[in-house]
Amino acid sequence: MKSRHMKQLLKLGILAFLLIAFSCLNGQTKTDKHIIPEYEVQFPETEFKVEKTESLNPNLGNIIITNWILKGKDDNGPFMYFVAHNEFPQILRDLEKTDTNSLTIAFQAMLTGSATKLCGTDFEFKEIKYKNYKGMESKCKVFNGNGIIKSRVYKIDNDIFMISAGGQKISIESVDNFLNSFKLKN
Repeated sequence: MKSRHMKQLLKLGILAFLLIAFSCLNGQTKTDKHIIPEYEVQFPETEFKVEKTESLNPNLGNIIITNWILKGKDDNGPFMYFVAHNEFPQILRDLEKTDTNSLTIAFQAMLTGSATKLCGTDFEFKEIKYKNYKGMESKCKVFNGNGIIKSRVYKIDNDIFMISAGGQKISIESVDNFLNSFKLKN
């Protein structure tokens, strides 16, 4: 039983790693019969520009993975604001039907996977909701404990959205303002 759970965790971890590259789209987009919900998020105004990347992931059924990221450095050190989107992969949809805990495990894997790239430690997780949609929030330390990253991930119908912000000496108020700016338009 424990071995099966570990295999599922590993499988979810690998999928989460592949899902980490998400996006922030400001409007409705159609991709291969999949309509992305309209949403908005407010990046802070800085001298740095928001960069967008898109890629097609054949390992997850050719879903489009899109990322928008604002990163830079100011008097408080480096900072990063990140919003991402992709379609919820069929493999996770199938797993969710057979294992009621799989979404929670997938959320934790997604949140951990993105932050460990930045040497995140001391993770705290809590289940959250946006409207009636399931989600999870995480907070972790970065920069040897001198900074934080706070992230939220939501499953909205058949879409995954991830919103993150953090930095070396970033104010928690600016992080929360960014995370709270995520809104569905309809």
